[in-house]
Amino acid sequence: MPFDGLGYVTTPSTAKLSIWTRLSQYILGAPPVTKSIPLHAFQPIPPGQPDAVTLQVLTIGRALIEDRKDWVQRRYETRDGRRCAVGALRGAARLMNLHGPQTGANTILLSVAMSRGFNDIESMNDNSSHRQVISAFDEAIARARQYSGER
Repeated sequence: MPFDGLGYVTTPSTAKLSIWTRLSQYILGAPPVTKSIPLHAFQPIPPGQPDAVTLQVLTIGRALIEDRKDWVQRRYETRDGRRCAVGALRGAARLMNLHGPQTGANTILLSVAMSRGFNDIESMNDNSSHRQVISAFDEAIARARQYSGER
């Protein structure tokens, strides 16, 4: 796993630190780390251009949850076939008979989630409306097309 530097980003120095943080810094002698780069600057960027499979996984994943009744929060999948955003990506990969994680599609959707202020796809799905999740898929598909040079 590549180093992303997220462990070195903390709250702004103007924020009041908790008593436990100050106490641990005093006991351990560790100086406080100041925040100089915002978290959204650490958006993952795909290492290479996504291929057609990445675009297909995103498109099929979006289609799986396009109807509001097929979308769910706080679960990957339900027995009646509803899915969250991550469940939709997994379901799309299964429908395409792909094996292993679809890191290209996950990475692009994660970058969209992070640009919206979330730490992961799951929290974006669970704290957003259905329309916002669908628009995240639309943005991810547009980014995948942009990376691959497709129009």
